[in-house]
Amino acid sequence: MRISTGQIFQQGLTAMLNQQNELVKTQQQIASGKKFTSPADDPVAAVQILNFERESNLLGQYLTNAQTATNKLSAEESVLKGVTNVLQRVRELAVQGLSDTYSQSDRADIAQEIKQLNEELLSLANTKDASGNYMFSGFSSNTQPYTSVGASYAGDEGQRNIQVGPDVLIETNDPGNAIFEAEFSQTVVTDNVGPSSATLNITAIGVNNIISPAVTVSFATPDTLTISDGTNNAVVTPYVAGQSVVLSDLDVNFPELTLQLDGALSNGDSYTLETQTTPSNTVFNTVNAFADALIGDAVGSNDSPNNGDFLTNISTVLETVIDTQAKIGARMNLVEQQETISTELSISVQETLSGIQDLDLAEAISRLTIQSTALQAAQQTFSRVQGLSLFNFL
Repeated sequence: MRISTGQIFQQGLTAMLNQQNELVKTQQQIASGKKFTSPADDPVAAVQILNFERESNLLGQYLTNAQTATNKLSAEESVLKGVTNVLQRVRELAVQGLSDTYSQSDRADIAQEIKQLNEELLSLANTKDASGNYMFSGFSSNTQPYTSVGASYAGDEGQRNIQVGPDVLIETNDPGNAIFEAEFSQTVVTDNVGPSSATLNITAIGVNNIISPAVTVSFATPDTLTISDGTNNAVVTPYVAGQSVVLSDLDVNFPELTLQLDGALSNGDSYTLETQTTPSNTVFNTVNAFADALIGDAVGSNDSPNNGDFLTNISTVLETVIDTQAKIGARMNLVEQQETISTELSISVQETLSGIQDLDLAEAISRLTIQSTALQAAQQTFSRVQGLSLFNFL
């Protein structure tokens, strides 16, 4: 087989160019820190890299969302702690105001502090988050929930969600009407039968004074008091006017109420006690009405709901706020759990992705040295070969 001088030149040149390409490719790998400089280097690996990068970006977004959700829930929890403190102080003042040891002037002073606390409560209900959105207005984030103490709720019942994991949505707010509005109850005498003019005074001694079923208080004789709810019965004898009776002490199935009848008692006297529930009302209206009743000294035993029933109603709101705080805590725990899962998955994905695309720098540098040496040898060989021509010896 004859090899021409042109063929020798072309083969030598091709070899040097190939070695130069490999050398440049290795230099690019070292510069980028990646095994592949283009998808064509390894199409299968390129598809895997795209899939893992997409998964990594999604997990990164979940982690960002989890932090956002945590910040929003923490802010709401902080506000509700303030609400709880205000309501507890209102209840303390209400207990003082309902005490017989306080004068009307004292009650008026207490009422003024309660009104100031009510304004603070209203301000908390209108809190904005870090983004400038109203926290308790539902989806209507630009709408102030309560414009005044006497105003009705202006937001909606929506709860904004944020995704913190695959199919995991977290509510990041609670609508104000679910927190600051409730159906309030009061104990009333719905039926009064009998010849006497005795007055029945009712005082709540606990928060569980909801009467269901109705309780009947009757006298077979002026000194024999009978209590019945249709199933459970109790008799107090002898009973004298002005004597206080705790229903729950007579029977644990009776509500926690204290009864006291003042005046002349007669045979056939009968009183029916029931709980009446008012339509939903804001806590701001309820607190304000109680403060006005304190100023007017209208907080006697028969002035429901501004007597002992007010304490029950405030306790109802407090229970709602505390229950909401518990729900927020559960959501924060779920976010934390999902954040841990996403972090662990992200680390795993990054490790797998690194194994596919990251360059072994030590191996690449060693390879670069070998390729550089080979290229120099090829260049020197080509330089010598190009001088091998018969014409040089003629």
